[in-house]
Amino acid sequence: MKYITTNQLRFAIVLIVLTIPFRLGLSRLLDAEMFTGAWVLASVYAVVVFAMGWIFGRKDYESLPIFDIGFRFHLTTYIICNAIAEILFYLNFNSRFENVKVVHLTAVYWGVFLLMHFVVFMATRRNAIKGINKSEIFE
Repeated sequence: MKYITTNQLRFAIVLIVLTIPFRLGLSRLLDAEMFTGAWVLASVYAVVVFAMGWIFGRKDYESLPIFDIGFRFHLTTYIICNAIAEILFYLNFNSRFENVKVVHLTAVYWGVFLLMHFVVFMATRRNAIKGINKSEIFE
């Protein structure tokens, strides 16, 4: 079984390239006490990452009809975003207004939603054969 596809790998690389400047920019905006700008930046980043996941996920689904590709992209996003946040805190690139506990709590809360997504993924997977929806096999 293939665990990571080409489109998922491309998504991961672009996500890394976007997340590092996002986290650094967010910290600089917080240091400058531009809190509204930080919210705007975070909102734009969220929309861009969602759209990017949608586009790469659609390409992945069209080339390889895997059932519920969204979970794999969700897991990739979770790992990359939280790892970069932790690394930047470790390297002391955070703002004086940021606390590493927020990063940890974000990982925990997001992890709960990821776990719920995994449960739904496993439950709906029963309607698939080798990762392909049964309705697509038996038409």
